[in-house]
Amino acid sequence: MNSISLTDGDITHRKEVIQLLKMAISQKWAFSYVSTQGKKVSSVALELVGVKANEGVFTVGYEPRISQMQASDPLMFLAQSGGVSIIFKSNLNISPEEYPLSKTSSLHHFDLPYKIACTQLRKTVRVNLEAITEVPVVLYLVSGALIEGAVMDISTTGAKFKVNQDLGQELRDPQVLDACKISLPNDETLQTGAHLIAMINDADSGTTYLRCQFVHMRSQDEEMLDGFINNMLRQIESFAAGSDS
Repeated sequence: MNSISLTDGDITHRKEVIQLLKMAISQKWAFSYVSTQGKKVSSVALELVGVKANEGVFTVGYEPRISQMQASDPLMFLAQSGGVSIIFKSNLNISPEEYPLSKTSSLHHFDLPYKIACTQLRKTVRVNLEAITEVPVVLYLVSGALIEGAVMDISTTGAKFKVNQDLGQELRDPQVLDACKISLPNDETLQTGAHLIAMINDADSGTTYLRCQFVHMRSQDEEMLDGFINNMLRQIESFAAGSDS
């Protein structure tokens, strides 16, 4: 079997999907799923156990919250190793004859995904923007709704957003977030696909904090974001040097 090329973009060929999941197992990638509990969204560590290509499923270790799911319920999965991050959605696979035993089974089976979004983690530097400049963001939901907020920190692979409203209902399903548009300084606009991987609601202040991963970013937007991050880092270094003098 030819080695798989892990570049930015979607992996849709079934053989490559199977190969990538088997690679994640053999190389012990950090694997997790996106969990929603009330108004909180978080990633929960999970063991990727095996892939049954002939049955069209992959298997994960026991997780109490997954055992409460119904057949065909969807779940978002994340995995990362070194300089690569992947994210995909799959449906719980439970046959009618297995359903009575699924609540106590030590393993869970999910359909092989039709698509895996792959992102190269070219730069892990995350720049905190709160104390430097205000960077507005507009979040696009699959329903067409728009939500305005501000960027708290950003890297080439994702960002943390602050929204001055309670989004516990709007984003109770992490998969409703589709994309974001970030208004960078100098009238530059970065627009990219985005996946919600964590959410925390501050009930006292009515504020929601979102951690998102960028997906399907165009090359020109990657270059724009690289330039912005490098410029912010220079400003931080210059400020630090001035404070020390």
